[in-house]
Amino acid sequence: MFPFKKILCPTDFSEAALCGVKMAREMALRFESEVILLNVHKPIPHLPSPRMEASDITFDISSYEKAVILDAQHSLAEIRDEFLEGVSKTKLKVHIGHPSKGILHVAEEEGVDAIFMATHGRTGLSKIMFGSTAQRVLRRATCPVMSIRSCS
Repeated sequence: MFPFKKILCPTDFSEAALCGVKMAREMALRFESEVILLNVHKPIPHLPSPRMEASDITFDISSYEKAVILDAQHSLAEIRDEFLEGVSKTKLKVHIGHPSKGILHVAEEEGVDAIFMATHGRTGLSKIMFGSTAQRVLRRATCPVMSIRSCS
């Protein structure tokens, strides 16, 4: 298990998430680890199809999801190029679904040795209302999880 040979680094493209990427880079450079950058995008709600006479306006959800995936892949590539310099093995993944479930699914699918992820440090009502993706991953992951609150 240690040194970690495969590190999953989920990102929501926030500043806090970049701290996880930076820490993963340090580990990857030291132990020649592979870093998997992952973005999990919440699914686009599918509404019932309107009757044709009700509206001439339609929204193509599958095309929108494809555009979201392409945009996320582009953003992941930018993060890789800027923050994972020198890391010889990287993989970029985009998953549509619930964030914690998506992270756990990719972790299992890829057989990762560790997950390095940010926590936004919510407290009080915000934590109760929205929960914590990092907490859910920490409770359910079968590998070590490094929860990073901020860079220092």
